[in-house]
Amino acid sequence: MSSYYLNEGRKQEQWELSDIEIDGDHLSAKVAMRSMYTSDTDTGGFHLSIFSTLEFLSQLMIIYGHVWSGQSEKTKEAWMVESHTKTVRAIRRSSGIRVDMKVKAMRRRNASFYCIADFKISDDLDGLFEVSLKGFLV
Repeated sequence: MSSYYLNEGRKQEQWELSDIEIDGDHLSAKVAMRSMYTSDTDTGGFHLSIFSTLEFLSQLMIIYGHVWSGQSEKTKEAWMVESHTKTVRAIRRSSGIRVDMKVKAMRRRNASFYCIADFKISDDLDGLFEVSLKGFLV
């Protein structure tokens, strides 16, 4: 009765980021799946999982935080402390996935950095995820 995807399938998923642009409190990027898992029980074929989505959004938040703090390489550990996800419509494309990030707060706390950001993830088939993340770079 357990999920094959959760036990094995998600290990097959790999993604890559491109076209990352930062402008003030906005970040935009593109995502493509390098490899993916398609469930036998999903008649629509591939759909982007929230697990892969949280991985690449976390990576983008780490990039933003390091750029914001003036770092040219990853020097801090990232801790996600809160997340909220809403799958408005399934994302079915495996490439050309758009990410728009709006930073609501970015603050220094001693040697750490705290970030709150809202994300919209979409594809050209009208798929849409809305995600909010709070995290620290420590």
